Amino acid sequence: MKFETFASDKAQLCTTSLKELEAESNVIDYGAIILCKGGMATMRIDFKDWHLKKDAVITLFPNDMVMLHNVSDDFEVEMLRYDKTMLREASLQLEQTVYSLLRKDRCRTDKQVVTLIIENMFSLLRLYFIQKDCTCLDQLVLYQLKAFFLGFYDWMVRNRHEEPEGYGSRRTNELFNMFMEDLEQYYMKSHDVAFYAGKLNITPKYLNTIVRNMTGHTTKNIIDQYVTLQIKLQLRNSEKSVKQLSWDFNFSDESFFCRYFKLHTGLTPQQFRKNIKQQ
Repeated sequence: MKFETFASDKAQLCTTSLKELEAESNVIDYGAIILCKGGMATMRIDFKDWHLKKDAVITLFPNDMVMLHNVSDDFEVEMLRYDKTMLREASLQLEQTVYSLLRKDRCRTDKQVVTLIIENMFSLLRLYFIQKDCTCLDQLVLYQLKAFFLGFYDWMVRNRHEEPEGYGSRRTNELFNMFMEDLEQYYMKSHDVAFYAGKLNITPKYLNTIVRNMTGHTTKNIIDQYVTLQIKLQLRNSEKSVKQLSWDFNFSDESFFCRYFKLHTGLTPQQFRKNIKQQ
């Protein structure tokens, strides 16, 4: 396959097979709008599976836990990937409830109007990207993102009866989504089930029942997986010392932090960082 990439300081428009998201879950530190151009794949985001086929549109957000599986040999997407600071500015006027709705209803596989909007958006941006002397690429991407968020939200409000299928009741899905949102916000502060149950005003036992029904894992297992992936992201992308990271992630001391990480990865933080540098 022939892939092409156009980039500015904060955004990238590319054709890709998303190989970097296969094999294991990763926490991403960017946002993306993805249009499937061919083939099929299943994208697992925060323990929910979304099935991609030609013309499907799916959105990713910073701190999503993502893995691609069941990928066909001809799978290919066009993706607008953008910096998380750009996302904050693009969604500045959207209320948190709107943002949550966009996260819940991520994928559209059967609505031609959504596909046409994204195809035209990408075509327009490509025209700007190929102009080597264009000095305002990031602003152009930002305005397109604002239009996308507002337009997609308006479309969902007008089509509320077409809600995505869930694994459980509406209330179960709401509580699980709220738990994942709290985990994304407070993973550095707390790794305890009781803390997140308290945020939802439910018992730890009830939270564990919800999480097990939705994922097949315990709440503690989900928390530990998410925290470990965030630590990996920091070890890859920052120069912070292991001691500083242990403080950032609210561990009692560096030794406990290292034992925790090795328990869940089989490597110490130092070994993991060394392996990354050797790749």
